Amino acid sequence: MNNPAHEARKVMILGAGDIGRRVFHELAHSERPRELRLVGRDEEAVLRAANLTRFCAIQRGYTPRVDHALTDLRDVARTAEQIAAFRPDVLFLAASYQSWWVISTLERSAFERLYAADYGPWLPMHLVPAMKAMEAVRLSGVDPVVVNAAYPDAVHPALSAIGLSPDLGIGNVANNVPGITAAVADELGLAADAVEVRLVAHHYVSHRLSRHGDSGPAELGLGVRVAERDVTAQLDVPALLKRLPDRYRRTGGLPGQAMTAASALSVLEPLADGRAALIHAPGAGGAVGGHPVALRADGTFEIVLPDGMSPERADAIVRSGQVQDGIGEIREDGTVVFEPSSMAVMTEELGYACTEMKLSEAEDRALELAERFAAYRSTAGAAA
Repeated sequence: MNNPAHEARKVMILGAGDIGRRVFHELAHSERPRELRLVGRDEEAVLRAANLTRFCAIQRGYTPRVDHALTDLRDVARTAEQIAAFRPDVLFLAASYQSWWVISTLERSAFERLYAADYGPWLPMHLVPAMKAMEAVRLSGVDPVVVNAAYPDAVHPALSAIGLSPDLGIGNVANNVPGITAAVADELGLAADAVEVRLVAHHYVSHRLSRHGDSGPAELGLGVRVAERDVTAQLDVPALLKRLPDRYRRTGGLPGQAMTAASALSVLEPLADGRAALIHAPGAGGAVGGHPVALRADGTFEIVLPDGMSPERADAIVRSGQVQDGIGEIREDGTVVFEPSSMAVMTEELGYACTEMKLSEAEDRALELAERFAAYRSTAGAAA
C-alpha cells in the first residue's frame, strides 16, 4: 500500500452481507479521504446498500466517494477483473458460505446439540470463499492489504501453505479486548485509554470468554500495561475475566455483530488512513489464532506479544484453543485434521463425517455441509 497519506485510499469490501454492509457504512462516515466500493452478487441489494450508505453520509455532512459492483466469488476471473478495475489499497473479505450465527436460528435444543461440535468442523464454509477471493487477488495483478472476516484463526494458516493467506483477520480475539480494557480501567480507576491490553487467544477462547468468563480447557495469554509499565501481576485476572459475562455482558447474536464490525474497523480504518495502530487480529501473516499486532503507517505489521511472553509460548496457547475448537492440526501442506470428538457431533446430528481435509477437497466438503445442514434445518425447525 503506497498511496501518499493525503490521497484518498481505495477500500473494496468484497461481500455485501451483514458485516460487509456494516463496515462499508461506517467507513463512509469520516472526514478522511476514502474511496469505497461495495461488491456483491445481488444487483438490487448491493445498489440499495450503497445508496443507503451514501445518503446517510450526506445527511451527516460527509461526502465520501462510494459506489458498487457485482461479482460472484465462485467466478474467480470475474472477481479478478473487478479487483483490477478498482485497484484497491485495502481489500476486506466479508464472505462465507454460512455465517457463524446461522445455527443459532435453529430450534433451541437442536442448536445446543450442534453447537457442541464447536467451530472447527465448519471450516470449509469459510475457507473456500477466502481461497477463491485470494486466487482472484493473485490473478488481478493488484497487491492490496487483504483483511478477512471469516474464521481467520484457521483459514489463514491453512491457506498460507499455498501462499494464499490474507494478511490480517478481524474479530475473535479483538472482540473481548474492549471488555477487558473496561474492566481493568474500572478496577484501577483509570480512563480506558490509559490501559493497554495485549491478548493472545484462539477463536475458541475468544468466543468462550463472553459466555463463561474463562478460557475453559484451553489457554489464553494476557498482558496489561499502564504508562508503558506491565501491571498484570497486580491484577486478579481470573476475577476480572469472570466479570465479562456478568457486569460487562453485552448483546450477542446477530445484533452483536456491531462488536465484530467495530473490531473490523479497528483494523481497516488505520489501513485506510495510513496511520500506525496497536490492534488485535487473528491470522496475522498466516498465524494460528489471534495476537496483538503493531500496524505501521505503510500497512506492514508485526505481532507484538505481552511482556515476557516468547513466540513459542504464544504458539502453544493458540494451538490449545485450536484443538478445543475442533481442529487437531493444520499440516504444512494445508491439510486440516479434525478432532474426533467434534466430528462425532457433526456425524450424529448431520450425518457428516470428515477425519481430515486436503485443500483440494474443501469445495466438495463445503457443498456437502451446506446440503446436510439444509436438510437438518428443515426437520429441526427454527428458533421460536
